[in-house]
Amino acid sequence: MSTDTSPAVQGSRRYVSNVLWTWGGTATGIIVAFLVTPYMVRKIGYAHFGIWTLTLSLVEYYWLIDIGLRSATIKFAAEYYAAGKKDELDGLVNTGLTYSLAAAALVALASIFGAPLVGRVVRIDDPVFPQLARIIGISWALGLVFNIFNACIEGFQRFDMIGRIWMCTTALRTIAVVTVLYLGYGLIQMGLVLLGTQLLVYTLNYVCFRHLVPDAKLNLWLASWKKFKEMAGFGVHALRAIISDKLLRQTPPALISRYLPVTAVAFYMMPLRILDYAMDGVGRVGSVTTPNAAGLMATGKGDRLEDLGVYANRYSFALFLPVVLMLLVYGRDLCRLWISLEFANQSAYLIPAFLFGHAIVSSQLNSVSILFGIGRHQAYSRFLLAEAIVSFIGLIVVLPRFGLLGAAWLTNILMALNRGLVSCALLCHELDMSFWRYAARIYTRPLVLAAAGFAFLVFLKRTALPGNSWRELILATLALGIPYTAAAFAVCVSAEHQQLAIRKARQTLARFGA
Repeated sequence: MSTDTSPAVQGSRRYVSNVLWTWGGTATGIIVAFLVTPYMVRKIGYAHFGIWTLTLSLVEYYWLIDIGLRSATIKFAAEYYAAGKKDELDGLVNTGLTYSLAAAALVALASIFGAPLVGRVVRIDDPVFPQLARIIGISWALGLVFNIFNACIEGFQRFDMIGRIWMCTTALRTIAVVTVLYLGYGLIQMGLVLLGTQLLVYTLNYVCFRHLVPDAKLNLWLASWKKFKEMAGFGVHALRAIISDKLLRQTPPALISRYLPVTAVAFYMMPLRILDYAMDGVGRVGSVTTPNAAGLMATGKGDRLEDLGVYANRYSFALFLPVVLMLLVYGRDLCRLWISLEFANQSAYLIPAFLFGHAIVSSQLNSVSILFGIGRHQAYSRFLLAEAIVSFIGLIVVLPRFGLLGAAWLTNILMALNRGLVSCALLCHELDMSFWRYAARIYTRPLVLAAAGFAFLVFLKRTALPGNSWRELILATLALGIPYTAAAFAVCVSAEHQQLAIRKARQTLARFGA
């Protein structure tokens, strides 16, 4: 059998294709956020931008009612689809759908009647807050129902469909948000735009699911208690991780609004949002890795998991490092030009703390994804919960005394230790690998490139490109990005994947030439 048609090569091609589609969707989100956020801040002000950010953060807690069934759906859908178990897949979908309908009803009621109480707890007396929370909460309630179909599409490893949906709806949402702001409207209308575009996303997910599994039976009578227990048995540990993740993400803005003025939420969350968009690109690789790992285990190819972890983590780390280098050297200049000098003075000093934690986590997200894919995530979920508890208590102590900088360093040191060091050790234990060998294969090459890139950027800033204008920032980005990309491709990418990339590039050029 030729290497071009071997299962390993076909699997690599599918994996790379899925990653590229997820990056396409992520890139769309990053570009849109970069272009629209300054306009949004200018139109609604720091206070209302803080309320918008806080509302989205608080409503994220609604996903806890999912009890980990989405993670279970991705894992089992990947297994059933790969093994051709249609009846099992029908039972999985209808069981998840039955529970999600009941959960969505509770979320909708909580949004309608509980929004004023939440406003009093976080000390926001602006009347727009409860109205916005109700609109976004209803959107999340509908998402609980249709999320089953999105999870199945992920399990089927059809990220090309998810990527297309994400790119198109993100562009549409952006146009609509800019339009309502241009016409003089505010937060409520932005919430309605979010609701409308999310409804479109949910509808398209359902259509894609039907396209992939046209003979799927959607009948709630096919739901079973046995299947629910099986899903919940996997999901209970995922739920612990989900709860912990929500606490880690949403606790800082909630506590900041309690101990500091609401404008501080915007100053804290803005640089974090920049990094979160960049991290989302890495996380999307992890969303591809989870069903891929589940498929490898289901088909008896578990011996390939170590290479999957090494390459996925190394590539993710290498891709994230240019963001780290640019923000570390030019972060304050970017904030000043992007938003305002006041914003840069109030927010840019937090960037080094955020970079520390996020850089380390970017290198181990795929280790966590493999743990979930092979169903060995129990210990990780316990460590994540411990991190969330320590972070919550620490923020209560740190925020009144050391402000935003203390909060940033506390949360990022904890995430680096736990989601970096501990997750790496857990995967090595589960796969019986050497920790030092696994870590060396991931970190050595990207860190050598990063050291050279950092020295080069510092030289540029002190000489030719101090970062006083957009032109200088763009030139600095190109000066780093072009040689770094070429060097990373040559040094960090495996020979097999280099050949795949070159072959794909030639095919693409040939198509355009034709």
